[in-house]
Amino acid sequence: MTPDFYYSWHPGLRFAFLFTPFVIMMSGVAMSTYLALSRNFETMIASLQKSFWLQQQMPFWGTTGWRSRCYLLSTISGALLYPKLSVRSGMMDAEELRNFPRYLRRKMLVASWLTIIGSAWLFIGFALIKLLVQR
Repeated sequence: MTPDFYYSWHPGLRFAFLFTPFVIMMSGVAMSTYLALSRNFETMIASLQKSFWLQQQMPFWGTTGWRSRCYLLSTISGALLYPKLSVRSGMMDAEELRNFPRYLRRKMLVASWLTIIGSAWLFIGFALIKLLVQR
């Protein structure tokens, strides 16, 4: 491919290609922030009482500030993305992860995947454009 390939696109298509990953990624971040600041956060914490890691982090980070809530929510989402790894490493209890509320699990996983997909698209798209322009 040559640089002319990318520049031959309609400007609106180029803008959409570059802007869409931001929209996807920021919608995931907005969903995560909403979950961290809503009443659902208390439900998440109450659902994971046996989690050694969470009980260790809560006094350190706290649960009142939005940064600490977003951090804790992100790490809980990571544990839900890779449950076998988090149970094997001792971060989470297997029974609690199985009994975690389904509606919250779904929302957290959707928010995580939106952020991951948007970030991947952004980095891959940027790398492809840089490679095309340098040729």
